Amino acid sequence: MSIDGAAEGGDDLLRRARRSGEALGQLYERHYDGVFRYCIHRLFVREVAEDITSAVFLAVAGSIRTFGGRCEQDFRNWLFAIATNRINAHIRSSKRRQALLAVAAAQRRIRLAGEPVDERRPDWPSLYEAIASLKTKEQAVVTLRGLEQLPYEQVAATLGIKPSAARVRFNRALKKLRASLANRFGRA
Repeated sequence: MSIDGAAEGGDDLLRRARRSGEALGQLYERHYDGVFRYCIHRLFVREVAEDITSAVFLAVAGSIRTFGGRCEQDFRNWLFAIATNRINAHIRSSKRRQALLAVAAAQRRIRLAGEPVDERRPDWPSLYEAIASLKTKEQAVVTLRGLEQLPYEQVAATLGIKPSAARVRFNRALKKLRASLANRFGRA
């Protein structure tokens, strides 16, 4: 579903969701997949991503009545901001970051050292590993803009920064990713 398609009737749905569990359930159905994809791109492990996604929607259910947004796009930005905060808190509080990477490698999301690369398809494991090597703020902007393909305005709203800062952060992170991937493959 496109963002524009979700907005059709979404503003009314958002107003109703503040009073009705059924309407909140409809918003959940509309946005669950996007939030889950974002979580899995940041955390690599399905079970952890499912837990964080659940925590995001529990937080939404607990505070939807006080949510100040006026449209469904505001709601979507709020969801991704909550998800970003939950993911970052999980990573910070968890001394299992290396364990997450080891599980991701075991699940073939990250390529192990010395493993051959299939030139016919994108090297997703190396890309995920390179993204994981970035700072959490850089991971967030790369995932939101690069993988989720959100416009800079939405990335900025999600991260609480200006659109110009989102562009700069994204471009700097891409430069680091390119350098990291070039180093992995021995290219200059």
